[in-house]
Amino acid sequence: MHLITSHLNTDFDALASMVAVQKLYPEAVICPPGSMNRKVKDYLAHHGHQWNILKPKKVPMEQVTLMVVVDTRARSRLGPFAALVGRQEVEVHVYDHHPPTVDDIPADKMVSEVIGATTTIILERILRERKSVSAEEATLFALGIYDDTGALTYEATTQRDILAVAHLREMGADLSRILSRVEVSTSSSDRRLLDILAENVQETYINGAKVMLTWAETDEYVEGLSLLLYRLRDYCDSHVSLMAVRSGGKKTVLIARSAAGVLNVKELLEPYGGSGHVQAGSATLTGVEPQQLLKELEAELSSRIPSLLKVESVMTSPVLAVEPDASVNEAYRTMLRFGHQGLPVAHKGEVLGIMTRKDLDKAHLHGFDKARIRDFMTEGIIGIPAEAAIDEAHRLMATYGFERLPVLSKGRLVGILTRADLVRALYRTFRPVGERDAGSGFLWMEGVEALLESSFSEEVLGLLRRIGDRAQAMGMRAYIVGGAVRDILRGERNVDLDVCVEGDAEKLVREWDEPGCRGTVHGRYKTGTLSFPNGLKVDIATARREFYEYAAAEPTVSSDSMKQDLGRRDFTVNAMSISLSREDWGALTDYFGGRADLKDGVLKILHNLSFVEDPSRILRGVRLEQRMQMAFEDNTLRLMKSALKGGLLGRLSPHRVRIELEIMARERPLRRIALRMEELGAWEALFPGIRLETTPRKLRRLELFLPRARQAGVEFKNKDWLVFIATVLKDSPASVRTAAMDRLNLDSLERNILTEGFSGWPQVEQFFHSKKSPKNSEVYLLLRDHGPVPLLFWLICLRRPQWRRCVIRHALSLMKIRGELTGDDLKALGVPVGPELGKTLERIRMGIMDGEISGREDERALVESLLTGQRD
Repeated sequence: MHLITSHLNTDFDALASMVAVQKLYPEAVICPPGSMNRKVKDYLAHHGHQWNILKPKKVPMEQVTLMVVVDTRARSRLGPFAALVGRQEVEVHVYDHHPPTVDDIPADKMVSEVIGATTTIILERILRERKSVSAEEATLFALGIYDDTGALTYEATTQRDILAVAHLREMGADLSRILSRVEVSTSSSDRRLLDILAENVQETYINGAKVMLTWAETDEYVEGLSLLLYRLRDYCDSHVSLMAVRSGGKKTVLIARSAAGVLNVKELLEPYGGSGHVQAGSATLTGVEPQQLLKELEAELSSRIPSLLKVESVMTSPVLAVEPDASVNEAYRTMLRFGHQGLPVAHKGEVLGIMTRKDLDKAHLHGFDKARIRDFMTEGIIGIPAEAAIDEAHRLMATYGFERLPVLSKGRLVGILTRADLVRALYRTFRPVGERDAGSGFLWMEGVEALLESSFSEEVLGLLRRIGDRAQAMGMRAYIVGGAVRDILRGERNVDLDVCVEGDAEKLVREWDEPGCRGTVHGRYKTGTLSFPNGLKVDIATARREFYEYAAAEPTVSSDSMKQDLGRRDFTVNAMSISLSREDWGALTDYFGGRADLKDGVLKILHNLSFVEDPSRILRGVRLEQRMQMAFEDNTLRLMKSALKGGLLGRLSPHRVRIELEIMARERPLRRIALRMEELGAWEALFPGIRLETTPRKLRRLELFLPRARQAGVEFKNKDWLVFIATVLKDSPASVRTAAMDRLNLDSLERNILTEGFSGWPQVEQFFHSKKSPKNSEVYLLLRDHGPVPLLFWLICLRRPQWRRCVIRHALSLMKIRGELTGDDLKALGVPVGPELGKTLERIRMGIMDGEISGREDERALVESLLTGQRD
């Protein structure tokens, strides 16, 4: 093992030298010996993830064969690594810019020159060997040189140090980030005052703006106070900075600075006799306590600083985190399930670090599945307050390369902010005026109160408001979600009510106490239903995320934020919500561009593995495409075809296939849906070997007759969807039909219904082909013993309208015909009790059907003639 280290109380020159020398020793690992300079710790908290920097306890000392020491030559400053000096098996190389001492390390290679910084020595070798240097590395190297040369002002600074910085500037070093971390030479009195001001700094957030306040008292007047404020402002990176310094117990100097567009400093200081301009100003007051003055100003700021977009408005909450004692394997599975690239590590709400997918991949690769997360997590992660302005998050991510920021409130983890969240939030600043609306200003939010209120009656709207109020009173937020939102945006009325809450839907349903209302909860999916006396039902679900253990599996559910709930849905047009809370009633949330896709008539999935996770989305997609006359987006169509080709639809459980086909059977454009299924190969994927030669014509008739049968009150007993299945399977071989029934896991009754339809069809077809004008009674005798599903199936299979009219007449009128004579009447006339009685009643019915008899007297005459014939 090759090791790179430096001295205790590591400073920036030492850190930069270690990172730089690794380019000359690429196989070596970096490990400072222990304690670090405070500013170096702060720097590593922001940037340490860019370099693999070990802690001493992680170094197997017995495996070290080469130790590279930078920025020191003294053995006593190596901490635990001093033990490696003098070992025969350990080769030692030293790079340093300090003069020799009696404690010099006996090095195998010593590179030592009297120069401003060790970083300069190493950089010159990097340049000679033409090694690449990134902009971030160049910034660190420049920071190391600036730190050890007092920003190139110390006497030890050489021309080589200055030239090194010039080279680094050409490589992309950001010098503006360096000054706040480097102690530029100032007078001793200035440094003492700066220390006092830094000690007294108070940071707060007002309307999203970060405000820094500080004060001090000195015995004598100090020149250049504004420069000290600039130093503190840059270090704290505040939007607004206020400093009050009283000199000699008399005059108090007040200085204020503001970022552009945050605060009008001139107006703030005018009541105090101050002067300046919009972003900077000062005032001098007599007999005023600095702390009291700052309290007064702080109280005024809330009315003078406009509300900025805050992190809490765009963060994802609640946040998924892992415990520090969780195993690598547990964290790895969690990331895979939910598609995250990093997770906060937290215990009881306190953020301890962060674990990235990259780190987990490495730990997993090296067989550390059972190791604890705390052994691999990145510590010292910077969080951002929930009340901070979004541009502070922007600065942190842009400056330090963070991909996500834990969001804190009173030191506790309350959310996570990702780069994607930030991009959406910042886009509103740059949106063309024509794209903006009068709503929230967020790209993904706008007001649709008018559409919401036009979609429901006042009674329903009142109920929705009560749900929103009740949820809010319980610390939750309620939304209309999914297809209901889609239909509202399309201007439809009588929309199905699907409500989702950020919180606990089961608790909301259980504690609903309106008279006559009945609540039912369904624990597995964290949902419930409210049933009201007027027949209205509202389904209420807990905002949740889902993950799939394998392709086409049933989802596993866990509670989560509304953003995650919307993100688990099938298509963008179904991934929108409308708020039911009082403060933003009717606010549409659309993270994925669903409204634009709805307007453009495009169906688009939310992510590329959508059909892999849940192939039933293929069936839902076809239904939506045809019903709403939309079109699949090109990438979505490509992925759908790929999923079908891969056989994923065939891996769906029978229960889920059945549900989708039952819903499909109720759709109005049934023929178009079925044909689109055939075009895509979906029927073949579901029922291999299926044939659909004559199916389109039959489906057109099914579209016509099935709704009419329902309206006429035909009792299908929830089996009407089987007519659709029978129609689709009509042209297929018997083996395919049987396999399809197995695939759908039909029960014995359902199998008998389909078998009856298929087996009875040849007789029905032959009957109508053989009889040009069959009597009503003949049709009745043919069909009387069959239920509504086979009858409707045969109806749509018959080619000629007059044949179909016969079946319709049988179902709607012949079956209902009854004679006026009763069983008692027949017994009085002498018909024997038993089967003969029923046969006689049937004979009367058939006589009426065929128009042979009419009325009680004709029926009596028919019975008497039948009895006479029997006696004869």
